[in-house]
Amino acid sequence: MSVLTERRITSLALLLIAAALLSQTFGQSYSGLGAFSPMFFPQIVLGFWLFVATLDLGAELRQRHSMTRPRIVRVILIALACVTFLLLMTRIGFFLAAVPFSVFALLVLGLRTPVPIVLVGVGVPAALVALFNHLLKLPLPSSPWAWWF
Repeated sequence: MSVLTERRITSLALLLIAAALLSQTFGQSYSGLGAFSPMFFPQIVLGFWLFVATLDLGAELRQRHSMTRPRIVRVILIALACVTFLLLMTRIGFFLAAVPFSVFALLVLGLRTPVPIVLVGVGVPAALVALFNHLLKLPLPSSPWAWWF
């Protein structure tokens, strides 16, 4: 049995990222905003992410895998893309940073069909902007060039 597999490394990385991000949402004080402070929904989403990542890692540790070599380059590329996305998001806005990140991540993960890449790469960030900026009124970082994304 191989202890180090790509799925286990990815599951652990997702768990650690979720825990680190969730830890950053506590201790933020926004007076007078009540339960619907800017940290309310991110805490729910990150808490769910942490829960699912814990279940995923537990399931991966219980499975027996054949001796396959982990594709660590894929994990490193996705991790570097996440860091780049987070840095760019504050400078060029969520949507303009999320679209190239989504497309890059789909390509690295092996998706090669253009229509799903474009639909997911543009559709998911657009849906998140519509949800948070326009429906929940909890704005994501916006572009310096256009207020609506």
